[in-house]
Amino acid sequence: MSARSPLPLRRPLLLTGGPAAGCTSVAQALAERRDLCAVVEVAQLRGMLRSGAVAPWRPGAGEGQHRLAAVQACLLAASFTAAGVEAVVCDVLRGEVGAVYRSSTAAPFVVALRVPLEVARARGTSAALSPVEFDALHAEAAAVRDVDLEVDAAAPLVEVVAAVDAAWAGAGSATPTR
Repeated sequence: MSARSPLPLRRPLLLTGGPAAGCTSVAQALAERRDLCAVVEVAQLRGMLRSGAVAPWRPGAGEGQHRLAAVQACLLAASFTAAGVEAVVCDVLRGEVGAVYRSSTAAPFVVALRVPLEVARARGTSAALSPVEFDALHAEAAAVRDVDLEVDAAAPLVEVVAAVDAAWAGAGSATPTR
């Protein structure tokens, strides 16, 4: 049991960035700093589709499935917040998905982790993405501007986490409803 005083409940945080930007690492590090915090990986929500799943960057069904996963992430974030649990959501914003988050009741604070393509490539590529897809998603993520804050994610992880944590702390609080 922790002897710490409870920390004020923060509004949900949405971390976005291209492949290898560090969203998952930052989310996990932030969650470890908080008293009670959930990490929602939208890629895992999309992975719940066991048949008919299409890559989210594919036009039509893929984009629709990405929007569906974003809606589910917002519902989870709002539910966690209502129960007094902070939430960090990780997703690659592209197309209309940003509007899903902006119009949700979860009202997340949106932080884009920016990293040069060369740094992302050096960090490693995903087995799920071809080099062409990796580069294309990186470019799409870099073009997203409807965010509350951009952070240079090429810096050491501890510095990135500190910058995001400080901004998140100032982004407003949430009130549990349950």
